[in-house]
Amino acid sequence: MFKNRASISLLFFLCGINFASWATRIPDFKEKLHLTDSELGTILLGLPIGSLISLPLAGWLITKYESKWICLTAIVMYIFIMPILGYSPNSFGLFIALFLFGMAGDILNIAMNTQVVTLEKSMNKTIMSSFHALFSLGLMLGALSGGIILNYKVSSFNHLLVIGGLNFLSIPFFLSNLLPDHFKKNNESQEGKKKSFFDLGPHLFTLSFIAFCGMLCEGAMADWITLYFKESTFISTFPTTIGFTSFALSMVIGRSMGDYVAKLFSIKNILTLNGILISLGLLITLMTTNEYIMIIGCLIAGIGISTIIPIIYSEAGKSKNISPSVAIASVSTIAYVGFLVGPVFIGYLSDYLGLNKALYLLVFLGIIASLLSKFKLTDQEN
Repeated sequence: MFKNRASISLLFFLCGINFASWATRIPDFKEKLHLTDSELGTILLGLPIGSLISLPLAGWLITKYESKWICLTAIVMYIFIMPILGYSPNSFGLFIALFLFGMAGDILNIAMNTQVVTLEKSMNKTIMSSFHALFSLGLMLGALSGGIILNYKVSSFNHLLVIGGLNFLSIPFFLSNLLPDHFKKNNESQEGKKKSFFDLGPHLFTLSFIAFCGMLCEGAMADWITLYFKESTFISTFPTTIGFTSFALSMVIGRSMGDYVAKLFSIKNILTLNGILISLGLLITLMTTNEYIMIIGCLIAGIGISTIIPIIYSEAGKSKNISPSVAIASVSTIAYVGFLVGPVFIGYLSDYLGLNKALYLLVFLGIIASLLSKFKLTDQEN
């Protein structure tokens, strides 16, 4: 099982590196292409469009083909897309590259989370959060290295070309040890589980909307917090990527503890606290001009966001009424709409209200997620 776990872990780590490498270049593209916040938001719309097309497709493909080959397909897509994304010479080219980037990321997301559900069943234990911790570790290291690379004036193309090469070099290390899906599929056929993409039931639908709120906050932090720190004239001691880096660090810490916390407390109580921490952390960040306190706020928000997705994905994989691959794809589709559309909406709000006020949307969503968890969730899986 160690080799299986290590191979799946590498995929999560790569996914985090890939996304953070792009996210750290967003201010660079805004400046290079002379974009307003709303124009940048429009271009970012390429990501959710690619996502919405690929997520249902990925869920269907995994019911037909082995998820290990879907993982390979996504990594091969990354190899070509990363340098294309870095080269993008104009707004239209960047939009198309982001469309493809969104497809690759979400195809990989469904496939690698399906791998984790298969591994959880074979080990008979919950380990989802530990894998998402590795995604956050990749996110943190990608943000940290991106900040260093920016200081050396490395072009977006050369930066993302190297990341594409890293994806290529990873293939021999993960492919042979990914799990076959026959264990999962045999169990599903014996239990007669439904395979409807939309028939989630009230429990999973509520979890999906909480995931939507959490992922919108995560996506907005990834896409806008570096720009917010860059445009904050009182940031002088640290590089502008420090907010994103500290956010990603706290995600690693929170997700590393997530599997242990899930054994001690109910999902309902954990998700209620998550929402409170998101709101508290964002309030601290947005209401102060002290850069140290702003960083603490990002850390608190990261802890709040950290365990929402792994807990909900693991719960979806345990569903008794819908097959795990379809349940994960369905929940992911709703959640990733928030992750990818949220940053676009923040861009439009920012043009009208300013980025500081626009980010207060995340405070509101943290409150909504907490209230839904407290009053709409039960402690029993549907």
